[in-house]
Amino acid sequence: MTPELMIKACSFYTGHLVKTHFCTWRDIARTNENVALAEKMNRAVTCYNFRLQKSVFHHWHSYMEDQKEKLKNTLLRIQQIIYCHKLSIILTKWRNRARLKSKKKEDELILKHELQLKKWKNRLILKRATAEESNFPEQSSSEGSLVDETLRCDISLLPERAILQIFFYLSLKDVIICGQVNHAWMLMTQLNSLWNAIDFSTVKNVIPDKYILSTLQRWRLNVLRLNFHGCLLRPKTFRSVSHCRNLQELNVSDCPTFTDESMRHISEGCPGVLYLNLSNTTITNRTMRLLPRHFHNLQNLSLAYCRGFTDKGLQYLNLGNGCHKLIYLDLSGCTQITDSAMEMLSAKCHYLHILDISGCVLLTDQILEDLQIGCKQLRILKMQYCTNISKKAAQRMSSKVQQQEYNSNDPPRWFGYDREGDPLTELDNVTPSKGASELTVEKSTYSSEEQAA
Repeated sequence: MTPELMIKACSFYTGHLVKTHFCTWRDIARTNENVALAEKMNRAVTCYNFRLQKSVFHHWHSYMEDQKEKLKNTLLRIQQIIYCHKLSIILTKWRNRARLKSKKKEDELILKHELQLKKWKNRLILKRATAEESNFPEQSSSEGSLVDETLRCDISLLPERAILQIFFYLSLKDVIICGQVNHAWMLMTQLNSLWNAIDFSTVKNVIPDKYILSTLQRWRLNVLRLNFHGCLLRPKTFRSVSHCRNLQELNVSDCPTFTDESMRHISEGCPGVLYLNLSNTTITNRTMRLLPRHFHNLQNLSLAYCRGFTDKGLQYLNLGNGCHKLIYLDLSGCTQITDSAMEMLSAKCHYLHILDISGCVLLTDQILEDLQIGCKQLRILKMQYCTNISKKAAQRMSSKVQQQEYNSNDPPRWFGYDREGDPLTELDNVTPSKGASELTVEKSTYSSEEQAA
């Protein structure tokens, strides 16, 4: 064997040995790698399953907590309903028992009064029969006894409701006089419900401002309605109305001393006014700006013959919350109003039922179109002496309302202005007609206000 063959044999043997061992090592390495990879895969699957279970459990736990909270709130709500129902049952029983007791007491008082009245009548008949038999002896003494018997019939024993019903038929002057009879009558005239409505217009020339101030100060929490129609009062007296926090109705029509400053105090102190009559006063745009700022629930407003405000003042009613709840609006005799102001007003007052624009000579047919678009609930429309509104437009409008009054004639001379709205220089002596017409306008206004209410 030659050395070359020996070298080749050794090389071949060595290469074959290396190849054999390398293949064996590679197979072993691959086997170990597959085992490790399988182990890692198993650990990853286990970890993924654990995380999935944890996430599901978390969602389930949150859902159960929400269900428990809802169930708890439902139980609390049911308990509150049961508690309120029990309270309503208890309150209903108590109210029925109180009403029954009060009715029983009133029935006993009425029965007692009827028995007393019957007894008094029987005694009176007996006295008369005795007087007739004795040919009227000692007439003076019998009259004195009759007076004594009459005094025993005291109306203070009547129930409070009956006493109020009696005193409601009396004027303020009569109530004051009744309070000066005796102590019992004075107590009857001091019932709170009797002073809910005070009408100072019937005693405007009798009672001084001092008494009005004291009356408003004493009954300020009970007063709901005040009437100062035609009263000539000091500004201080009007400012005292602001103490009546529960005031709902105020009538200051034909009060020459009522100013914007007075209206400012009243608006700040009486925000719950529903009915306001400012007819024939000297108010200006200042008052018109106060109305929407304070009287958010105003329903009835009368501005008849108020010529101190302008179109801009009438547009103030739409500012902010505004007087959007107006049901009745009287603008009769306001010659300064034009179509632009009424257009803005009709766009906001959607609940308007009654509108009076009689004597507004500057309004044209355009206002009727605006009313049809904005005031769809309009029921009564008065257009007396509206010279610029055509008959054809009025006929079209009549189909949209339930009641309409229209007249295109010139305004009467006692209105104080002509068909163009210019003031007259010389007026005829028609004072009686003016007074009668004013009464007619006022009467129709109040009837319309009652319909709106």
